[in-house]
Amino acid sequence: MRFDNRHLTAIVAAATVGLAACRSRGPGADSTDSAAAPARSDTATPATSTANATVRSDSVLLRTDKAQYKAGEAMTLTFENRSARSYAFNPCTRSLEREDGGAWRPMPDEGRMCTMEAWILDPRGTRTGPTELPATIAAGRYRVVVRMTVEAAGSAPASAITAVSDPISVS
Repeated sequence: MRFDNRHLTAIVAAATVGLAACRSRGPGADSTDSAAAPARSDTATPATSTANATVRSDSVLLRTDKAQYKAGEAMTLTFENRSARSYAFNPCTRSLEREDGGAWRPMPDEGRMCTMEAWILDPRGTRTGPTELPATIAAGRYRVVVRMTVEAAGSAPASAITAVSDPISVS
């Protein structure tokens, strides 16, 4: 297998995103920080969230395999790329947000471990990936959030988008 700068950049970017997503956060901690804040793309539209709003991308559609789940249940995420760009991501490093009084609040997921992988979503492509809900998740309305890095040619700094699912119910 041959590695060129484009693939190496995607792998490094995905590893950086994964490390930021897998670090432990305390209850009420914000899902972004200055090093991992989502960049706005030209097709992004804001989604309802807390003070640092999650930016939903129109470039990638994120769907779950069902609308209702139980705590600890496996789910399949489907990513549909509607753009001419490639994206690097890892479905394991997803985060969950819970609806609370009309706002979306990031949920801590302590102890979650992920293999650092860079999955590539080709332009106009579709890809599925597994994840699961925490066994201790409380009943409520949630959504899945996956940060994706735009694959850029050369050594340009990677920008990111955020794919956000429609709400799901956990019982």
